[in-house]
This record gives sequence, structure tokens and C-alpha cells, in this order.
Amino acid sequence: MLIRLLKDIYFRPRRDREQAEKLEVDDATDCERWGSALLRRMFELMHSYEEDNFDADRYRGIAPNAFFPERHAWNFMYVLKNIEYFYQSRMLFADEPSRMLFDQLLLFRVLGHMHVRLPFNTPKNREQVLAAEHFRVQDTKDVGAFGPLSIYDVPGNGQNIRIKGWRENVIWTFLYRQYDFERAGVRIAVTQGDRVVDGGGCFGDTALRFADIAGDHGHVYVFDPLPKHCAIMREAMAMNPSLANRITIFAAGLSDVVNDIAPMPEDDMINPGARIVADQMPTTTIDSIVAANNVPRIDFIKMDIEGSELGALNGAEAAIRRWRPKLAISLYHRPEDFFSIPLWIEGLALGYKLYLDHYTIHSEETVLYATV
Repeated sequence: MLIRLLKDIYFRPRRDREQAEKLEVDDATDCERWGSALLRRMFELMHSYEEDNFDADRYRGIAPNAFFPERHAWNFMYVLKNIEYFYQSRMLFADEPSRMLFDQLLLFRVLGHMHVRLPFNTPKNREQVLAAEHFRVQDTKDVGAFGPLSIYDVPGNGQNIRIKGWRENVIWTFLYRQYDFERAGVRIAVTQGDRVVDGGGCFGDTALRFADIAGDHGHVYVFDPLPKHCAIMREAMAMNPSLANRITIFAAGLSDVVNDIAPMPEDDMINPGARIVADQMPTTTIDSIVAANNVPRIDFIKMDIEGSELGALNGAEAAIRRWRPKLAISLYHRPEDFFSIPLWIEGLALGYKLYLDHYTIHSEETVLYATV
């Protein structure tokens, strides 16, 4: 097959022997069939051009027809080198829409926005960008990568919620309802009474929405290592006193290690894209928080922590094994996350069913959902 031939020519074998032995002959044959179909589709898409498929708000200062050959070539090589792992991960998803989306996301990373149109690019979803502006009530003096933060008054679950953030926070949290999954009768979301871990709290918008839904008998444990983010979250709690007592803020990033150090001076900034550096930032684990705070149970775990998701899952293994919570885990920060995180969850052997969804017209905001 073409993919195997390409691998034999350009790459030394990189599969570790133990993983390779797990691949049955039939699986390897199916993997080759899928890989060949993916490759054929890639060559077909190379001859197409997608109109109105560039997010100028997200990628400011970049030309709509920009193409980055080195980046796309690297992604193509990465898929080829790890084709078996991608295939194993793909086949763990419980429904065909998730598997088809998985393929589209790989093709997008290889070919980019000029050749691949993701399912999320619809007129209805694009209109939400304008709709979010109706909820803005005032600007603030805090400024980050996407301009000044504003105060928004957004509809909640029977009450309005005031958040401080960017328009994008309103769009993804309250309009697109990222971290809620519903498809063909399957629903994975925070429900009334849930105890929720919000990994990557940033400005507190997701924590507030989760707390609103969970109600008086639920609780949200929200984590962020940046002092400025925690300060903004506390401001948001003060603007929503009826929800504040349902939320506990931990000024630490989620990881697989506990590191009780003070934040570095440069961490006192607005930086949603900040990655956790375990030996330089305060970090903790979900399992240690559960033990130290007498947490009665965990029902839902959301993680969007800039590539530290797998480490944080390792730091939550005991809680996951004990309570089997619903999971909503970002899957786009590191290329290996597309297979390492699904395979890790499957390796727990807890009976989780996996689903995939995506919330932008570009490569960011892919979420893996899991439920038993």
C-alpha cells in the first residue's frame, strides 16, 4: 500500500514493539484501507478551493490566502509516522459522525483552510459572532491578546449571568455551548446536582455556567495557575452572588504533580494560551484536591489546559476509576493528543464510550467527550 511504501522509504520504524504486537493482522489491513482512503481524499481536496473559510478574528494580521508549507508538511509526515495510532484512536469513537469528523480534522491540519471546510462552518454558527455583541454592557481597562475585556450580561438557566471576558467567551460558552454534547440521543453535559471539575477556568465563564446548571446541590471546582485570571474570576463571582457559593477557585494548574510554588512575576497577566510549566507554576492534581477537601464525588470533568490534558488525566485516575465521571477534554493542543488521550481512556477499561465534536472553522476547539 502507498502509505506503507512511503513509510518504508522515508522513515525508520517508530512503533514500539509492545504496541505493534497489539495490532492484529485484520486491524492492520483495515488501517491500511483507511489510510489509503484518507490519502486519496487528501489528493482530491488539493484541487479544490474553499471560499469564506478563514477566521480573520482569530488570526488577525494573516492574509486569508496564507499557506504554511512547512507546517502542513510536518503534519502530513506526523500522520504517516503515526498512522496506526491514529487508526486505533479513530476506531474507539462510538459513532460514525465522530469518526468522519476525526478524518476531516486530520485533513484540515495537512491541507489548511483553503482546501478543507469543517462541518462547523455554517451560516447559523457564523451569525452567533454578531449575536454575542447584544450582550455587552461595558468595556473594562483590562486588555489581552484579543483586545479589552468587556462585561457581558448573558442568559443563563433561569437567570442572567454577568461575565468579564471577550466576545469569544460568550460565543463558545453560552451560544455554542461548548462542553455540552448531544447527538442521536446521547447527551454528555453538566446536569443538576453535579460536582464539576473545570480545568482551565480562565475568566470564570464556564465555571459560572456550570454552577448555574448544577444548582444548589452541585458544586464547581475551578483551576487556573495565573493570578490575573483568578482575580478576574473573583470579580465574576462578585457580580453573581447567587452562584458564587457554588464555586471554589484553586489558583493552580492541573497536572500529575503537586507543586506548591508561587507564580512567577510574568504570570500576572491575561494569557489564555499559557501552558503549564510544572516546575515553574503552582500545580495540583484532581486526586489530591479530592483527598484534601473531602470532595464527596466528581460527576463531570472539563479540561482545556493548553496541552497538559493527558498529565492532568493521569493526576485524576483514582477519581475517574472511583466515580467514572463524564469527560469533556480538549484534544487539539498537541498533535499526539488525537490518539494518546483516547487510548489512555480506553486503557482504563472502564467501559467509556467516546465521541468527538468541534467548535470552530479552524483547527482549534476540538473536544473529546466520554461517558459510561
